[in-house]
Amino acid sequence: MNNHKKTNGQPPPEELLGFLSQKSSYPHHPRHIRFIQTHASYVFIVPPFVYKIKKPVNFGFLDFSTLEKRKFYCQREVELNRLLCPEIYLGVVPITRTDSGLLSFDATADVVEYAVKMRMLSRRFFFKRLLQRNRVDFSDVDRLVLKLCQFYNQTESGEEISAWGSIEKIKMNTDENFEQTRSDIGLTLDETSFETIRYFTDRFYELFAPLFQERVRQGWIKNGHGDLHLEHIYLAPDKICIFDRIEFNERFRLIDVACDIAFLAMDLDYNQRQDLSSFFCRRMAEALKDFSFYKLLDFYKSYRAYVRGKVEGMTAKDPLVGEAKKKDHIERAKRYFQLSLQYATIGSQPTMIVVMGRVATGKSYLAEHLGTKLGWKVFSSDRIRKEIAGIDPYQRTGPEERQKLYSKAMSLKTYQEMVTRGLNELGYQRGVILDGTFGQKEQRNFLREKLKEKAYGCLFVELEADRQTREKRLEKREHSPSLSDARLEDLPLLDKLYEEPLELPQENIIKFSSTEPFETALKNLFIQLCDRHLDLLCKSEKQPG
Repeated sequence: MNNHKKTNGQPPPEELLGFLSQKSSYPHHPRHIRFIQTHASYVFIVPPFVYKIKKPVNFGFLDFSTLEKRKFYCQREVELNRLLCPEIYLGVVPITRTDSGLLSFDATADVVEYAVKMRMLSRRFFFKRLLQRNRVDFSDVDRLVLKLCQFYNQTESGEEISAWGSIEKIKMNTDENFEQTRSDIGLTLDETSFETIRYFTDRFYELFAPLFQERVRQGWIKNGHGDLHLEHIYLAPDKICIFDRIEFNERFRLIDVACDIAFLAMDLDYNQRQDLSSFFCRRMAEALKDFSFYKLLDFYKSYRAYVRGKVEGMTAKDPLVGEAKKKDHIERAKRYFQLSLQYATIGSQPTMIVVMGRVATGKSYLAEHLGTKLGWKVFSSDRIRKEIAGIDPYQRTGPEERQKLYSKAMSLKTYQEMVTRGLNELGYQRGVILDGTFGQKEQRNFLREKLKEKAYGCLFVELEADRQTREKRLEKREHSPSLSDARLEDLPLLDKLYEEPLELPQENIIKFSSTEPFETALKNLFIQLCDRHLDLLCKSEKQPG
């Protein structure tokens, strides 16, 4: 490879992609070609091989802007990945321009680009594909744990590598993420989520500085993988291959083992397999005899989800990505940012948030916003009540119908159904939001008992607003569609029936003033959720997986 003649005549993307899209371009003349691109690479699957070409881009954290750099990082990729996937990485091949001006794989002509050549793996055994087909069980995860532990025991550590475990070094990565996604606000994430995740990240550094130092002293900073997610794992019956180890920036690869573990755990959560995620973390902790990483798990999961959101956003901005795929990348970016926010505010475990309070305090408005930001389903008592009665959700009922609709028996049935739906959602390892007055102690106790039976977590957010504000809201409802049938004349009676939630433990309830400007109050709520989460982490010991 070192003897290849070099030239700076870099082909434009259209010419390069056109060449690589032709079967006749390849020495082995493949039967078909499949093209994939990421924010940093073009990948051509040409059975039985794969050619990966680095885009001439510079993102700051990744610089492939010159031919020399792309050659270097192609060679580095092959070298690093042969440890976890030795039989796959075949080498680096030149793409050249012949005397006739055409692109070629003729090694004697002028080099204009480089490609990593790999042996193709069967699609059926990629971890993500197996997961989608429900073909992964705990024994497969155990095999993966064994492979990873062997890797971490073999890969380098030491003083120079350990230096990358300092907060100062890690903060370079998180600060860079926030700086590079600021322009994405309004496209793939919103300002409240951005500020909340940043607040959680910075506070975590402050509160857990001794833990980061202890991890360095214990030797948990390793020359790791750096990009350990489902699409980089091949899980065949007879072998496991883990590929695409990061080559382009050492600070993303010289990391705490916990950071690698959190990446795969996060991706399992993203793919709605929280059971496998928890099992994987527990088995890694047992095999490595490392239980201190549990306190770092939500921090690193939030960080990793944020990175994935950033990368999906970058790919969406590539001018060569079509409109349909651009939308897919944007939607994936949004979901990753939602997950990052969940880890920052709530944590990894499925939790129920109950948005409660007196009539016209803005419960439904807040519940819908929380659902959107976290990506959780919202179950509303107003909607479920009318659904059970067979009434259009926005129909305003008359006096007789309302008397039946809001009878004690109907309210009991409504809340039981709402709780059942909420518990079912938690059963799928997904967070959920309940939107209802929950004005009676009996209703709250019923919910808490059901949650206790399943060992699920719950947080109550009680909304408050002054009487004048609530009266104005009820007056407005008279002239606009609303799920709620509560009217202004009902307010005195409904307030009298409302029982203050004095029985709820202080750590399980947050007050929310809906009289303040909504965005300000919402940001304050998310900061309170972060503080509560951080406080629980500070008080916790070794956490179960």
